[in-house]
Amino acid sequence: MELWNALKKALVNYAKFDGRSNRPDYWYFVLAMVIVGIVLGAINENLRSAWSLATLIPSLSAGARRLTDAGYKRTNLWWLLLPVAGWGIFIYEAAQPSVAASSNN
Repeated sequence: MELWNALKKALVNYAKFDGRSNRPDYWYFVLAMVIVGIVLGAINENLRSAWSLATLIPSLSAGARRLTDAGYKRTNLWWLLLPVAGWGIFIYEAAQPSVAASSNN
């Protein structure tokens, strides 16, 4: 999937926490978010902060869909509240390959 299409798809499904998101879709979305954040931060720090706040729910929903696709429970998003170890656990889980739809947690 193209980089900006992944961003558009995640923003359109901003409040959809159920469903699935494959690895390329999720990581292209994360890459697009980082690129936009860097560009906005270079222009004005307040723009970057507004972007981060505006995309908080879409980021969480995309993460929940990615965890579901990887075979983990959506509630594993709580790991993100732990500063270093929790982020590492989340990234590890999000990087796992997709599992069959029938073994969905």
